[in-house]
Amino acid sequence: MPALPRLDRRGTYSTLTIFSLPVFLGIGAITVDLGYQRVVAAELQAAADLAVLAGSQHLDGTAAGVSRAREAAGRAAARNTAGGRAIRLSETEIEFGAWDEELGLVSESDPSRIDGMKVRAARGDLRSSFAHASFGVAHIGAGGQAIGMRPPPQSAGAASCYIPLAVARCQFDTFTTDELVDKTLVLNPAGVDNVGWGRAGASPNASWLMDQIGDCTADGVARVGETVGLQNGEVSSALGELVTEINASETSWDSEAFGTLPAQNSKSAITTSKYGNVLEGPIIVFDGGPEYCTTGGDFNGEELIVGFAWAVIYDVRTSGGAKDKNIWVKLKPMADQELGFEGGGLVDAGVLYQPDPVRVY
Repeated sequence: MPALPRLDRRGTYSTLTIFSLPVFLGIGAITVDLGYQRVVAAELQAAADLAVLAGSQHLDGTAAGVSRAREAAGRAAARNTAGGRAIRLSETEIEFGAWDEELGLVSESDPSRIDGMKVRAARGDLRSSFAHASFGVAHIGAGGQAIGMRPPPQSAGAASCYIPLAVARCQFDTFTTDELVDKTLVLNPAGVDNVGWGRAGASPNASWLMDQIGDCTADGVARVGETVGLQNGEVSSALGELVTEINASETSWDSEAFGTLPAQNSKSAITTSKYGNVLEGPIIVFDGGPEYCTTGGDFNGEELIVGFAWAVIYDVRTSGGAKDKNIWVKLKPMADQELGFEGGGLVDAGVLYQPDPVRVY
């Protein structure tokens, strides 16, 4: 058989390479530019995440809080870069609203209902590399967005500062907020309108009471679930320390909450010119059963801590017999003081814990 001629395929391969080159370049352009786009998008997403967390913590139900949230988000974003440039959020890239688990962030203009915010961080001016040469696309875009919200406050489950007094939970179960505000609680005699000395985890002795009154953080942390040691007797040194603190206090009687300041007790130990000063702060709430609000508990022994209430001490008497030496206390269960550092309290009585803001989307 005669030999067949050999075909020269070099020209064929060269032709295929020439026609395929734009395809290869296009694939390379897409790969390089998409990679760059993803890197910048990740930078923008990280900035958006930080911005909503920084801003959401300021959403306190006020218009001023919304303004602070916007400013804080802008500052947080500006501390980051995307594509080598600092991130500047525009007005339209920050939105506020009410967070709903099903509907997401619902637009809201009432500051008291705003608890969430959305941040969009975008760059539309990223210069392309190969895509410009291959497809004539000079710029590409990238972006990230996040939604953050400030969880509602919770009843405090732990406090590192408390005035060494305790009040029974049944007060809050039996009476409305308005009724509690109208009530005056006293140390002596034991009865239904009563508070007692209280110390987390131990019995409150005189020297400890003086230290705790002078520095509400002296005893460390009190927690829900622990026990409180109770005492109802007069402790002259502790009463004297209360007088010292009230005379030196810069906090005044809240007439908006409690109405007119009651007349000063005729045997009051508070300096007359200082009457109207108050000592206020968290006190322990314990669960000792309904007898503390019906027949009167004995305020001795130990009970279980279930929360913290905001109390205001406004008058003290240190003279007379044991039952004459007394303190006069008002409760302010609507104080909403965010002094707790853990949630879990079983009584909502004016001392709250504010959880950190969270990213929800």
